[in-house]
Amino acid sequence: MKKTSILLIIILCIGLAGCTSEGKDATGSSEQLSELQKKVSVLEKENMELKEQIEKLKGSDAAEDTKAVAGEVADKPAGLKAGDKITTDNMEIKIKKVELTYDVLPDKTNGVYTHYAADSGEVYIHVDVDVKNLQKQVLPCDEIMTVEANYNNGYIYDAFAVPEDSLTGFTYANITAIDPLQTKGIRYLISCPQEVDKEKNPLVLTFKLDKQEYMYTIR
Repeated sequence: MKKTSILLIIILCIGLAGCTSEGKDATGSSEQLSELQKKVSVLEKENMELKEQIEKLKGSDAAEDTKAVAGEVADKPAGLKAGDKITTDNMEIKIKKVELTYDVLPDKTNGVYTHYAADSGEVYIHVDVDVKNLQKQVLPCDEIMTVEANYNNGYIYDAFAVPEDSLTGFTYANITAIDPLQTKGIRYLISCPQEVDKEKNPLVLTFKLDKQEYMYTIR
């Protein structure tokens, strides 16, 4: 519309020049000139209004772009490190330790205890957390969260949960729950090829709980 208005102004100006050069009577020329001047004024006004609208649209687009960028930043998973706590309406999780190990041991190793030794050619990514149940009902240990490892930008490995047990060292998540307002130690173990430990490629964990994601960068 902007280009059309400018083109019409040019055409009218050319027509105006032609009318004045054809030698018509003074009265006719004066009336035509007056009429053309009115049309030119109207078109100039419309042109100015179009410019203002275009500027407003540009400003609106810039604002939308800013909102979109802000939204993308807000949607990115929060970064975590050892010692951090994740608090939701249902639970509080403290990250005690994240390591690569070939044998996952309980806190107490005196007497008889269970442990998780990695298979030949494998290594464990070991995530040690304390979980406090903030609900008014029990919290099943196999429903707390999921933990996923992303090695070298695309090799994905999933964790399984191992609750701590005061008698045997470890027990099974599907038969264990945390009572309201109680805290229990939970280990998340991810079995990976030994290369994950030997090489220095990127290694990132994703914690998913209560429809939120949290990132823990090992390297």
